[in-house]
Amino acid sequence: LESYIDTLTFLSLALGIAFELPVLSWFLGQLGIIHRRYMQHFRRHAFVIILIIAALITPTTDAFTLALVAIPMYLLYEISILVVKK
Repeated sequence: LESYIDTLTFLSLALGIAFELPVLSWFLGQLGIIHRRYMQHFRRHAFVIILIIAALITPTTDAFTLALVAIPMYLLYEISILVVKK
């Protein structure tokens, strides 16, 4: 039971931080640190990094679980591109 609670807590915390990506992107865009074209140009690199982070976050090596974490994170990246106006 303790292992389950630890895994659930870690996964919730990690995904909670990851889901702040659009807010962080908006803030960095307002400061002029990142731009929409920059994020669009490095979209493939971001996808690979998202897959690596999703593999580290998920407790199993199951491809289905990896996809359940990676797909929303990638969609949040795409939303971040829309949020950054410059």
